[in-house]
Amino acid sequence: MKRNLILGVFIWALFPWLPSTQPTDAAEQTITWRVLTPFAPRGWPQNMADTWAEDVEKMSGGRLKIEFDIGHATGTPPDVLGRVAKGFHDAGYSSPVLEVQKYPAARLFSVLPAFTDLLGYYTWMYAWGGKDALQDVYGTIVKALPAGMNWARSGGWGNKPFERVSDLKGTKHSSFNEPWKNILSEAGASVEGVPFLFSARRIGDGTLDAMESTFVPWGVTPWQDMMLGVQKSAKYCYFPGLQRIGGFYALLVNNEKWNALPTDLKEIVRGACDSAMVESLSKWIMDDVNSIKMLKEEGKTQPFKFTPELQQEILDKYVAQYDAIQDPLFQKVWKSQKEFLKAYVPYMKLQQVDAEVKLK
Repeated sequence: MKRNLILGVFIWALFPWLPSTQPTDAAEQTITWRVLTPFAPRGWPQNMADTWAEDVEKMSGGRLKIEFDIGHATGTPPDVLGRVAKGFHDAGYSSPVLEVQKYPAARLFSVLPAFTDLLGYYTWMYAWGGKDALQDVYGTIVKALPAGMNWARSGGWGNKPFERVSDLKGTKHSSFNEPWKNILSEAGASVEGVPFLFSARRIGDGTLDAMESTFVPWGVTPWQDMMLGVQKSAKYCYFPGLQRIGGFYALLVNNEKWNALPTDLKEIVRGACDSAMVESLSKWIMDDVNSIKMLKEEGKTQPFKFTPELQQEILDKYVAQYDAIQDPLFQKVWKSQKEFLKAYVPYMKLQQVDAEVKLK
């Protein structure tokens, strides 16, 4: 044994270009991924990505390390999908909303109307084929995994109470959300895409009646709106967020990088994505719980809940728009969600508690 080791060292010294005769365990190699995100450095989505990265490193014992490139610094969202597919980055932590123009079905993962609550959408993703549907959106270009959710937007901010769709006639709104814009226009409202901070100012001076949260494309919740001070201009904060009850985030991995991972590291990446789904929901919602408390304490802006009649009219119009979209993949995913809703909603109605907990 000793003689063979000495002989091996002697041969390697004479011929250093030869591969080592000592086997290396691929599972023990340290791998570093460059991961691109489109988020602001200190916002909730990037915080969620950071937590995912920390979980990957901890769960892998440091064998898989994540280094972020934060594309928000460029001023416009980067082409995360394109850069990952071409290998400029190993992976991307992003939102399907950035792919809506190219892949209409991406809307069914990122701009989720209030057809159900987030538990429902979460259940569809994990127990009704949503993961496979997400991969279908991206095809074979990259490996795609659900990697987080964001909580509901408000229904918007404004100075008028809306109890029926007919109340929207003649009012002025700001929105960039295509289905919502269509509904407003059909109701006789005028709609323009005004940047968020300008919208807030125009709410204050009365030249806009209402605005949707549109600060970034992947979703802004009441808490984030209030960090920018919109509550100082609006009389009402509308609920529920019918036009966007939430959205998924996705980890996109370059195919070659994914295939090169040892099996156990693939499972660790999946596990960290699953953990991000749970953690994002629980932590994000607490900020929004606190936002309502702040509204009540400040007293200037009132939470205003849309009437059941208006809610029903809006959701019916959303269904009609979705049914009319011609894209085959959109309809395939939409069919999956409709079949799930037909099974899920009746059960959840039976489990719904109609009494209120009265606490002292």
